[in-house]
Amino acid sequence: MTSVSESSRATRTLIAPTLPGTINGGDLILRLRFMDESAAHMTARTLHDIASASSVVELMHGADYRSTDSQPSSTNGRRRLATVYRALLVRVSPDADPAHLRRFEHDTLSMPNYISSIVRWRLSPVSEAFGPTEWTHVWEQEFTDVDGLLGEYMDHPVHWGIVDRWFDPECPEMIIRDRVCHTFCGIDTPLLDSATTTDWHTSLAEPCQSVVRQG
Repeated sequence: MTSVSESSRATRTLIAPTLPGTINGGDLILRLRFMDESAAHMTARTLHDIASASSVVELMHGADYRSTDSQPSSTNGRRRLATVYRALLVRVSPDADPAHLRRFEHDTLSMPNYISSIVRWRLSPVSEAFGPTEWTHVWEQEFTDVDGLLGEYMDHPVHWGIVDRWFDPECPEMIIRDRVCHTFCGIDTPLLDSATTTDWHTSLAEPCQSVVRQG
């Protein structure tokens, strides 16, 4: 998969092991950025076929998605160094109320206004999903550090008091009905700049490691 990624026409490549604390997030993150949409689709399908045929890969969650400036990718005036990349893949129920969907997207994009450890962010609709789940959205962020993600972000009132209702089966507004893919890794260079691109993200689980558990 590394050789395919390196020989593709990707303008930016991330291949990194996941950090402890993922949920359904696998052992490895592979993220590619393309300026050419057809090259992105071709590479995504090739990587999916390789992973599906491999005895080493137990499970893959992947998404092909187009990112533009209309899907905010911003620093909000922040100039701090980001050391963690995080992606959340979600599947919005196909029968969700369109008004609820718009509110979910609005609430999600409001979080960086309150959570200072988020340096950059982007919410993108998925054009094609790979793996067992038909993902509809990819919510990406760059954080100052792991504590910013697992501490400030996860524990912030805007997260568990406003955004979590869209995931909570006890709330009538719930529109996320499948298990999410929450995965993250270390980075040493920004990934989420404001370019119009077609990106591909996947999380892989190897059978020799027990990071991913379905259920």
